[in-house]
Parts: sequence; C-alpha cells; structure tokens
Amino acid sequence: MKASLIIGSLLLAGCIETTDSSDDVAELLGLHTQLIQAHLDGDVDSWMTIEADSFVSANGGQITFPSADQRRQQRTRYLANATFDRYRDVRDPIVRVSADGTLGWLIAEVEVAGTYTNDDGSSEPIAVVWAWVELYERTAEGWKLVGNVSNSRPLE
Repeated sequence: MKASLIIGSLLLAGCIETTDSSDDVAELLGLHTQLIQAHLDGDVDSWMTIEADSFVSANGGQITFPSADQRRQQRTRYLANATFDRYRDVRDPIVRVSADGTLGWLIAEVEVAGTYTNDDGSSEPIAVVWAWVELYERTAEGWKLVGNVSNSRPLE
C-alpha cells in the first residue's frame, strides 16, 4: 500500500494535462484500448508490444520486476485459459502526461467477467473489477508501458 501511495504521489506531483499533450493523451488511451483488446482476443503479442523490456509491478502487496520472458510466459498461460464475456472500462480512464512530455499515466477501472480453466480441467468464474495505474515512459520507440499498480474487488 505504501509503495502504491508513494508512486501515485510522485506521479501526481509532476504531472499535468494540458492542451499541448492532447495527442499524447490520445495515444495513451489508444495503448490502453489495445491492452483491453489483447485480453479479449487472447493476443499476447499485442499486449507485449505495448511494454518496455524493463517493467515494475505493484500488486498483491508486493513489488516485482518481471522480465519480458517471465511476463510473456505468464500471460500466454493466463490468456490461453481465460475466456472473457466482458473486459471493459467501467468509467473513462483518467490520463495525465508530465509537463515535459516524458512520463504519462492512466488510471483505469475495468470490469472482467468470464471463465478460467484450471490445469486439472475444472472451470471457475471470473467476476472482478480491477483498478490499476498504467505507468508510461516516452522512449525512442514511442510510449512504452513501464509499470503497473493494481488492485481488485469482486464484481457485484
């Protein structure tokens, strides 16, 4: 929780949205849409193209730095076993870009419903709302997702 608050505070302190960043905001929204669609399509490659090689994740009370190979393996398994009936924004994401245009973040609240098939062949429902922060950095290749801070609650 402290890490999430610290990261969030640092991002909020140096980030503003201006009319000059409207193209960047649109691009970050587009990357978020690509991320959502990659889940629906089971498209690991589309998901991975958004991300930088170096990545930080804060989830479940833990900060980790999974490699691109680790992320690809985990996501391949996850998407192969998940069938989504819904994977959509509950509300419009909140997007900000730093004044110097090098950092951006997007806060999303996403409803996820479907089925997950376990290794033993049994199925369980997916019914959750995720809230997360996507952390972006402008690179020579354009905007890249460099981190994620997330939490969830049951879908009501």
